Amino acid sequence: MSLTPLTERAEIKRASDLLFGNLTRHCERLVRTVGWKGGREKYPVYWNPRLRFWSLRRLDRKHGRYWCCFGTTDAKTHSVFSITAQINQNVEGFDRSVGGALVRDDQGRVYVAHSGKIGGGRPGIGKSGFVAGYRGKNWHTVIWPDMKETEMIVIGRVDGARIQDHIAHFVGEIRRFKKSAVAGTGQVDLRKRKPTFNPEFLGRRKAYKTQSEIESQCDHGVVISALADELTKRGFAVANDVHRDLYIPSSKDQMRVLFEAKTDQSTSSIYGAVGQLMLHAAPQAKKPRQVFVAPGMPKRPTMLALNKLRIEVLAYKWGGSRPHFLNLTRLFRPGTK
Repeated sequence: MSLTPLTERAEIKRASDLLFGNLTRHCERLVRTVGWKGGREKYPVYWNPRLRFWSLRRLDRKHGRYWCCFGTTDAKTHSVFSITAQINQNVEGFDRSVGGALVRDDQGRVYVAHSGKIGGGRPGIGKSGFVAGYRGKNWHTVIWPDMKETEMIVIGRVDGARIQDHIAHFVGEIRRFKKSAVAGTGQVDLRKRKPTFNPEFLGRRKAYKTQSEIESQCDHGVVISALADELTKRGFAVANDVHRDLYIPSSKDQMRVLFEAKTDQSTSSIYGAVGQLMLHAAPQAKKPRQVFVAPGMPKRPTMLALNKLRIEVLAYKWGGSRPHFLNLTRLFRPGTK
């Protein structure tokens, strides 16, 4: 299975309309002043009170694209604010310099994707830094009409049940990166990615096996961000990089706790989690706690094996569109730092 961009005007409009319709469902329409480098103007924005982000879409005829902007400033209490993220799409044809795209799989399912290219008008804010610290494994190969292949973040399916959460996660990741880049002391590890995980890499990733595979990978970042938020609330510092989903640091390049998250309990996912935890824990001078973040508790034989390997399980379940961690308090009660 491969992903290809939509290029026909009518199909792009249908997909973009569907995406924005789903994004603004149960949102409040407000007229606000939106600012950017070099200008500002009043627009209707749609405030999502549950996920606390706003959306704006306009047809930019001059540049031939849908201008899709997002932000996290509370639109209920502020009348003027700036843009956090943009996921623009061409009106027709294709242009890889545009960050966003609508892409289709072999079975006709349509997703919104992004190259990772972001701006902000400040030093340290750019694609390479954002890509290095992005919390998510939803990178996929897109094959363009000129047969060039590039890697893009597949944010979510335009008609997916959790598309609002997927967009909120992506916007939140950009906000987190910009905040840490400006402060100079963020939670993200800005070391460069390996060539095989670079969006400019032209090799092809593995074929996609099922409908749920792409969508479950979109859920992965939501799970990691939710876990990071919960740990931060409990007073833990957290970090991540391209290789490690999330960890609690102890000192430079050392970890107290290492997490590896999966969105299913297939045999391959369990094997992958065990291997990644053991591989990334091995170089540490003092072995960190290893935690497998799973959608529910594994079966008894698997739990016995994990216990022998000294791998703990942090279980979660979906409550609506957000993961709830069932035994987080027991695993990380006061005094476990």
